[in-house]
Amino acid sequence: MIRVLVLDTCAIIKFFVTERGSDTVRWMVKSRVQFEVNFSVSTIARLEFESVLWKKTAHRQLTLPQTRGILQRSRGYFRDVFHVRDTDPILPFRTGRPLEYNELVKRYGLTIGRDDRDVWHLMCAHNYLRCFGKESRPHIVTSDRNLKRMSEAEGYKLIDPVEVTPQELQSKWR
Repeated sequence: MIRVLVLDTCAIIKFFVTERGSDTVRWMVKSRVQFEVNFSVSTIARLEFESVLWKKTAHRQLTLPQTRGILQRSRGYFRDVFHVRDTDPILPFRTGRPLEYNELVKRYGLTIGRDDRDVWHLMCAHNYLRCFGKESRPHIVTSDRNLKRMSEAEGYKLIDPVEVTPQELQSKWR
């Protein structure tokens, strides 16, 4: 069974920048072939990734050479590992009802331009990847409290790399 994991921006950052949860994300990527894991990221996560790196550089959490190195290495990962997906439904697999941006913003009391970006990760999982069906529904990989709350309310399972160890995942995935 293929495991489809949708990574949000903070999960992608954990792969490239050492912080709490990095060991889990790095283990998942390293073990992707062995455990048949397919990673997806929304188009907004791809865009946010660079913005977050530059903010970390501005706040002196990363040096300019570190940021440039990460950006250079990340190109291959976004091409070959972290598959960038749309948030619109794949037409041949248009089953069920797609999630709409305005509907989610209203449902979760979000403010456009302030705390609405997590909606795009959820729409990617639901609208673009729902062709995998209920049995193989994508898991959301995030440490973001707001995205976790919305994902659980929409029926998605979560992997919080800060709360789960590689050993726990390995025993669960066997």
